[in-house]
This record gives sequence, structure tokens and C-alpha cells, in this order.
Amino acid sequence: MSDPQNILVIRYSALGDVVLATSVLEPLRARFPKARIEWVTDALYAPLLEGLPEIAQVHRLGREGPNAALPLAGRLRGRFDAVVDLQNKIRSGLVARAAAPLRTAFKRRSAMRAFLSIFGADPPLVRAHATRLYAEALAPLGVEAPGPVKVSLSAQARALAADALQGVEAPAVALAPGARWATKRWPAERFAAVADALAAEGVSIVLCGGPGDRDAFAAFRASTRAKVAADLSFLPLDALAAAIARVQLLVACDSGPVHLATAVGTPVLALFGPTSSARWGPPPPGRALSLGLKCSPCSNHGGDYCPEGHHRCLADLAPEAVLAAAREMLRR
Repeated sequence: MSDPQNILVIRYSALGDVVLATSVLEPLRARFPKARIEWVTDALYAPLLEGLPEIAQVHRLGREGPNAALPLAGRLRGRFDAVVDLQNKIRSGLVARAAAPLRTAFKRRSAMRAFLSIFGADPPLVRAHATRLYAEALAPLGVEAPGPVKVSLSAQARALAADALQGVEAPAVALAPGARWATKRWPAERFAAVADALAAEGVSIVLCGGPGDRDAFAAFRASTRAKVAADLSFLPLDALAAAIARVQLLVACDSGPVHLATAVGTPVLALFGPTSSARWGPPPPGRALSLGLKCSPCSNHGGDYCPEGHHRCLADLAPEAVLAAAREMLRR
């Protein structure tokens, strides 16, 4: 078979996964230098991909169940030689089967594991980093290893970030106390303790996150004595990434901003509890901080409740340990 000339990559959720999936772009381009590469993602994440040199076009996929994929599948039918399905869900499968005869997919678990997961048996995948797992899905195309993660920062995104951080003096540390799942959140009052200590040392404190983090932000503000120099929660995602690129350090739970920081080259201190730092942790100069309890990691993505009922993986992580790590990273 000749080399594919038109390749479609599918990854539409969630934020961190989409950013990490960009690690396939440089290896794909190196393997197929003349191929046209297009991508399917959620409309919310499309600005992070549009403008990347490897991607010729980004297609937006709706969120309204499997039927939302049918119009896109119709538009893309037969247009591609190969599809790389890094989502491997019902909607992505509908698009992939329509788009190309040659398909390869990210397989997080075996068919038996997938069946057992219906009954709650879904042990965390810890054997490799997410970027390497995505690269494995490209093995049938001759790709052996991942490349760097990346996002596109338009001139408009950079301008919005500059406006949001206007007057913020360096060194600036962004704190991201939010996370989608409750078990991944380090208590907001402990973020506040870290902020108080850093602010007393002349560090500017910036709040990092999105509209879904309002409760975490409110709890942080109620607990801190530090002045918040900027709040980035109103920014679109590409501008948020551009703002993260302008600070000296991000301290965050295991969440999307961790991977945005990696993509823009900002050191990030990521706090891990129920999820695997081996799979999701940031590469250097980033650092994953975990207590390494025997019961963790216990989940692939976090949840609403600790299965052991104590949540010690993050409840026992002291502000002093996070503060010491943050100070060390700021000195580098």
C-alpha cells in the first residue's frame, strides 16, 4: 500500500487529552512529509489546534450524542486514506468508518477489561505516559514514538493574555485549584496557604482556570490573605494558554492547565492523588508531586468519591511540601 496522502486524526475530549494527543503530529509529519493532516475535535478546543503547522484543517464535532457525528461523517465520507482515532468512542467510530478504509485506534483496555468496566472494574492504566500510548496507536502507520505536545497561540490570544496580566509583576505564579472531579482537587484553603507564603516573599499570585472552577476560586479567595493580581477564568482557552506562557510557574491539580503549561513551556508543579503521575505527569521542567500511597492511583480519571473513604492521597499532602517544591522550581 502506498503512503497515505490524506490523514484524519480524531480526538475531541477532554482538554488535557486533546493537548496530549498533539504529540502525534510531529511524528506523523516526519513519517509522511507530503500528507495532508486534518483533525476532528470539540469546538471549544479547536482554537488550540488551528494554526499549528502540521494541521491543514480542524473539524468541529458537536456534543449532542451519537447523532451529532452523522452530519460530520457525511461530509468527510471517503475523503481520507487513513484515520487515527485517538478517542475510540461511538461518535469517533462513526466518523472514522465513514472517512477512510484504513483505521487505527487508541485502545486503552482490552475487550474483556471494557466489559468488566461496566461493573466498576477499571484499574488505572499506569504502564506508560499518555503520549506514548497515543504513539502506540500509530504503530500500523510506522510511527514508533511521540513528539512534543503543542498548542496554537494566535496574535489575538496573546493580546488577550497580555491585557489580562497587565501590571502583574514577575515572578508570577499561577494557581489552578480546580479540577473536573472532586477526588483530584487539593483543598482550596491549602492553595491559599501556599499563596499567602509566596505573596509574602514578593511573588505575584494569578488564579488560573475556567468558568467551571468558580467554586474552587471562591473557596480560595475566602481563605487567602494574598492579593490576587489577575484572574484568568474569563479567558478563552487559547488565551489562557498564552497567559500561562507568561508566568514563571503553574501549581495545579491534575487537570487541563497542567498540559497547557507543558505545551507552552512553562514549568508546572502538578499535584497527584487518585490518578497516575506515570500516565499524566508533566515532563521536565515540570514536576509531579504525589504521596505515593499504596491505594493510589486508584482511578484513570478521578471521581466524585474516594473508594477508600478517606482521600488521604491529597488530604495528607501538606502545604509545606507544595510550597517547598514551588520555591525550588522558582529558583531554577
